[in-house]
Amino acid sequence: MSKRTFGGYDGSDPILNVTLPNDFGEDLKVTGRLIGEEMYFDDGTGMLTMEKLYRAEDDKLAYSIISAIGHARERRAYRLEEREDSCIVSNGSLTLEFNYDELFELLAVAMESEKGSDSGQVSEQVRRKLAANE
Repeated sequence: MSKRTFGGYDGSDPILNVTLPNDFGEDLKVTGRLIGEEMYFDDGTGMLTMEKLYRAEDDKLAYSIISAIGHARERRAYRLEEREDSCIVSNGSLTLEFNYDELFELLAVAMESEKGSDSGQVSEQVRRKLAANE
């Protein structure tokens, strides 16, 4: 897998007005600075993945990820609000609040599932969180 990194944030980057495409909710409009951008190409699968991270003027984060193989693509966008004890994440149609311990636990489970273990655990963790928020 090859990786290419762009961007950076030194406080002097221009403020941009962008719309992040989202196939799983409303497109996300952001006014802010691009603080990170990465592009990956997996030689084994032929998948190209592009990620962008913005710091909006209201200090929230906006994250975009686009993955494509051939003509098929998937576009996701998220807004993240960092709080002292929790993080609120929205994909344009659903909003969840995670305390940081839950967020790190979910990340650990997701990373473990990438190693080939039970990937259903990640879905189960999210399903439980959704049920708790209803």
